[in-house]
Amino acid sequence: MVFRTLLVLDDVWEPEQLAPFLQGGDRCVRLVTTRNPTLLPPGTQLIRVDQMSQDQARAVLLWELPPLPTPLVDALLETTGRWALLLRLTNRLIAERCASGADPTATAEGTLQRLRDGGPAAVDDPAASWDLDDPHQRNQAIRPSIEAATTLLPPGGPDRFTELGIFAEDESIPISLIAQLWQASGALTEDQTRALCRDLERLSLLSLNPANGGTVTLHDVIRDHLRNTLGPAGLTRTNRLLTDTLAAGLPTAGPLPTGQPGPRNAWWQLTDGYLLDHLLDHLIDHLIAANRTALAEALAGDLRWVEARLTQRGPTAPTADLTGINTPHSRHLARSLAQTTHLLTPTNPPHALTGILHTRLDTHPHWQPQITAHHTDPRQRPCLTTLWPLPDTPLPALERTLTGHTDTVTSVAISPDGTWLATTSNDGTVRLWDRATGTCTTTLTGHTHEVNSVAISPDGTWLATTSYDGTVQIWNAADRSVVAIARTEGVLTSSAWGSRQELVVGGKWGLYLFELLT
Repeated sequence: MVFRTLLVLDDVWEPEQLAPFLQGGDRCVRLVTTRNPTLLPPGTQLIRVDQMSQDQARAVLLWELPPLPTPLVDALLETTGRWALLLRLTNRLIAERCASGADPTATAEGTLQRLRDGGPAAVDDPAASWDLDDPHQRNQAIRPSIEAATTLLPPGGPDRFTELGIFAEDESIPISLIAQLWQASGALTEDQTRALCRDLERLSLLSLNPANGGTVTLHDVIRDHLRNTLGPAGLTRTNRLLTDTLAAGLPTAGPLPTGQPGPRNAWWQLTDGYLLDHLLDHLIDHLIAANRTALAEALAGDLRWVEARLTQRGPTAPTADLTGINTPHSRHLARSLAQTTHLLTPTNPPHALTGILHTRLDTHPHWQPQITAHHTDPRQRPCLTTLWPLPDTPLPALERTLTGHTDTVTSVAISPDGTWLATTSNDGTVRLWDRATGTCTTTLTGHTHEVNSVAISPDGTWLATTSYDGTVQIWNAADRSVVAIARTEGVLTSSAWGSRQELVVGGKWGLYLFELLT
């Protein structure tokens, strides 16, 4: 029985949010929701989803509210553009004020005026309506409701809420982490932090999940508003406050070998499991946002941090940390790690993985002193050490080694945008690879004998592969499906695209010219 999987990618705004999920998944159907259809690959079936109907929008707006005059409701629906997020914020704002005894109609009228004051008439054409595909207009539309809702928070609440803008987009933020930030910025206890998060949820300013000690998530439009409110100086200041507060609760890191800068604190010794998972993934980003690039570089270049990240997230995580810092030294260190990632697969026992890492890095001038210090520490015994250089020490120009084929690799092609590779092999498969991470994203099968050539069309839309089975197969690069098969007499050995539609194939009996009709 063959099962198919539906993968839902909700609220996609940027190409990098979608790209990883277009790789692989031969039996996976992707449902993407976005306001920017230009992000979608060629051949995508578009299904336009209209704005909420009047009845749907009315139900969201009036949920748990006392009756309101019909003309006032209609005006609110028009002014909100029937945008679900804005309708929900408007509903909660009116509900909260009414819960304290305010007149429902007067409250709704005041809310309507706030929305109109911040609407298109306040910036451009009085007859204009919101274009919610425009990020600037989305932020402009949401601002009056957020500002009105935060007036219902306790003293200091609006400032604390704004500080949440420093956290990563679309991430579940541990409340225990927020509590440490708010204790430093506003002297809030953990109980007060949890109460404020509950207030924010009641106003629909965030979502709260009680699992794993409690986490919150922010809608991306609300997060953008908070970041705009903080501004560059506020983002730097708040990220510094967060990292300084967390560092104060950590033990001091032992010194690195002479001549190497190191971090002041042992970040890899965090003990809270859920907080550890979240913070290790984003700590480097917080340090960079705090304008502490040198500290981020020292931390990501510390072997103890690398080992923690390797154990926590696998071999690409420490490489990604260094790549994200993007200094000449960090890029150099990232390459040294990338050269050995193909060997850093899970081991039994698990701790043997660090031994493999050490044997591959112990000739590198940056890592070697740290590895030597590790091996001479009695607390780290027993350990493996190399007695002489390994025979497969990588050349300096090598970026990474890709593994997966089980026989000779016969052909390689790189996509026009340089983000992915295609390879063929005598094992009968075609493999696609992510250029940045070196991971195999898709294995294509269909040829009945060795596959000996691959070519990618100039626009990256199609793949052509040839085989000893005498066939040339055309694949859709977006969904990895076979769109055409041509059969010839004799072995086919090479292929090349002359244009988007024209393909030249060489074989035992000569050259063949094909035109792809779409």
